[in-house]
Amino acid sequence: MLQDSQSRLPEAKPSLPHAIVLGDDAQRPGVRIAPLSDEERYRTAKALPGDSMLISRLSAGLQAVPSLLVEEGHRGKRLMEVVINGDLVRAKDGNGLRAWTVDANNKISEHGKLFEADKLQTLVNAAAVWQVASVVVAQKHLADISAKLDDIRKGVQDVSDFLNEERRAKVSGTYEYLAQAASTISKGELSPAIRTELESCDRELIQVQHHLQQELLRRSEEPVEHREMFGTEDLQKDTVTKYEHLKDLAKDLRLTLKTRTLAWYVLSLYPGEPALKQARMERLLHTAEEVETHLRTIETNAARDCRNFSSIWNNGTTLAIRKTNVREAAQALSDDLATGAYEAKKDVLTSEALLLTHDAPTSLVFEVEDGCIGELRICAG
Repeated sequence: MLQDSQSRLPEAKPSLPHAIVLGDDAQRPGVRIAPLSDEERYRTAKALPGDSMLISRLSAGLQAVPSLLVEEGHRGKRLMEVVINGDLVRAKDGNGLRAWTVDANNKISEHGKLFEADKLQTLVNAAAVWQVASVVVAQKHLADISAKLDDIRKGVQDVSDFLNEERRAKVSGTYEYLAQAASTISKGELSPAIRTELESCDRELIQVQHHLQQELLRRSEEPVEHREMFGTEDLQKDTVTKYEHLKDLAKDLRLTLKTRTLAWYVLSLYPGEPALKQARMERLLHTAEEVETHLRTIETNAARDCRNFSSIWNNGTTLAIRKTNVREAAQALSDDLATGAYEAKKDVLTSEALLLTHDAPTSLVFEVEDGCIGELRICAG
């Protein structure tokens, strides 16, 4: 009788899972969704702008989550939290994402076995949630992008007349696209159209960079003709002017490298393509090293230009002073190029550090009532 009684005992119901995780590894998910019991954490979180597209997108992607994580007897208002691993969001392309249910110890729960993988994937719109996560991570970079845009804007306004119209248009056009990218990110969107255009922007900026470098070297190597019959005063003026004009090219090159670096920075906010992002960063650093090699060429050309100073009408002191003036003009050019190369490297490495800094996990909290997501808030720190 005892055995028969035991056989009729109801089976224990499996407990509800503690969280749902999305990604390609349940132990290191890109997105983790769970109920939030800390009301103070919700209260102190900062509300996102009311016109943000994130709320509607997140609602569509998470509409089935509360029913999976909240017991039937606890319907009504519930607090939820989405934790976003920024590094994974930026590094992955979102294809082939999987969804798991996990217990409080972050182990795949037994309850998860009740869901077939395709059904769970249907209930939780992983692609939509992943897209929102990518935008949230990107928005953390808006202040950095704005500061870099202001720096470029000043350079565009002060661009030298020596930069011809075609090259100027490519630099200013890229600036406009990057400003547009910042605007769309602030509204809660990573525009695929801008992502595509970033390839054209980088290609055109590389062309401008190459033209500037070639023209800089060509004009540096051009000897200054000594036309005077008596003395070297005009020769000094023409030679100094040569290096002063080359400083304008150096300034334009610095502006071009700054714009290329910001284009790479914005590209890095889009998920996926880690190899492309790494290769582009390495090319930017290599370009800075190329600019540094130009310094030796300018030094050699300046020494040759100084040997051109010879006249029976000038004494040794006068010739020495005029050669010194030429060397100083050439040194000023070298200093500008060295500064440009240093800034290019610093911009790239600083931007990479900012990407890593902002890749710290981000937490969004919100209230759910009758399946509808309310105000979306972001937790500090």
